[in-house]
Amino acid sequence: MKRFEHQWQDFKWIDIEDPKKENFVDLAEEFEIPFQTLATCMDPEHLPHVEYLDHSTMVILRHFDIQARAGAGSIQELSTKLVIFFSKKYVLTLHRKPLPCIEDKKEKVNFEQLTMAQLLSRLFLKTMESFEPPQDELTKKMDAIEGRIYALRRKNILREGYLIKRRASGFKKIFKFTDAVLSNLQQHEKISKVNYDYLRDPLSILIFDCDNIVEEINGLLNLHLALMSQKTNEASFKTNEIMRILTVVSIFFLPLNFLAGLYGMNFKHMPELDHYNGYYVVLGVMALIALGILTWVWRKGWLSKDDF
Repeated sequence: MKRFEHQWQDFKWIDIEDPKKENFVDLAEEFEIPFQTLATCMDPEHLPHVEYLDHSTMVILRHFDIQARAGAGSIQELSTKLVIFFSKKYVLTLHRKPLPCIEDKKEKVNFEQLTMAQLLSRLFLKTMESFEPPQDELTKKMDAIEGRIYALRRKNILREGYLIKRRASGFKKIFKFTDAVLSNLQQHEKISKVNYDYLRDPLSILIFDCDNIVEEINGLLNLHLALMSQKTNEASFKTNEIMRILTVVSIFFLPLNFLAGLYGMNFKHMPELDHYNGYYVVLGVMALIALGILTWVWRKGWLSKDDF
């Protein structure tokens, strides 16, 4: 466990990084916080929310995890928690990993005179702003996918598009719960002086961008599926046209092959074989059959250009 403290005139800020189970007993006694609340506040499944205790208020926020793996998609994989307890005399922050919003504030803390409301509002703002770079990255990936779709380079588009959609949906869920936290805290006596428009404006932009990403990636995935379906249909159409032409051609040759096979039999007594003009008669019959088939096929419209 790493502990950092700074005392201002009206209150103290205590930051605890990577607390262990045995530390919660001392923290519960020091700050008059129920042990069970402290013991469970670091559970990874918590979403942003507010809980009012007897002597303090607990706020759970989620900060983007800069160490998240490339294929991470769930809220727990993409973000880490920042837990804040505050009362009239202190602000206690707890987190598992080093957070830029905390480290930045530690570096400047000796040069700033802050009220508790200002400290809390800046922590809230920096936590929300941590999602701006990854959200911008989602937009860039979405633009790249759009270019690949039109360039017919469609390998892994469905997988990448689904990951973008899942991440954007996870971010949006975090932002919606964070907005509920701000609404809940708006009437709190200790931070009622905070300019909530100052916090809600960037949050509204983040929510709008998430909605836009989800909507556009849905459209791109639908376009991708439509183009793939069209490509499959075109290939199927070409195959059907080839089979259609072969079928029409075979119609001409089936009866002709029958006649050729009939007169190709090697029976000893075949009266037609001794006929002087038999060869020419058979050729004429074949021509008439072919002409009749051609007329029938033409009337059916099977040779019309509009059908091909």
